Amino acid sequence: MALGYRHYDPGDVARLRFVRRAKVLGFTLIEIRDLLKLSDHRDDDMGELKAVAGEKLADVESKLVELTCIRDGLKTLVDACPGHGALAQCPILHALVEDNA
Repeated sequence: MALGYRHYDPGDVARLRFVRRAKVLGFTLIEIRDLLKLSDHRDDDMGELKAVAGEKLADVESKLVELTCIRDGLKTLVDACPGHGALAQCPILHALVEDNA
């Protein structure tokens, strides 16, 4: 370290960029570790890497479906609530308290 600056090997910088980009795409640190292992074998077939990315895509799509259902349920409750009056009459509260909600 000279003059308060750290000097990194270009390979280390590339790995850090790889990790950051993989995190942005939703990969966990364990998944990123596995991706890094795959990336170290550049002469291998890309099928395994595509499969890993495909699994992550399926996971994200599943979460989107779940979040869409949550959003739609909340929107229905918020739209049904007049926002004034006795709390005992609130449809949001009823939905949270009911056994079949």
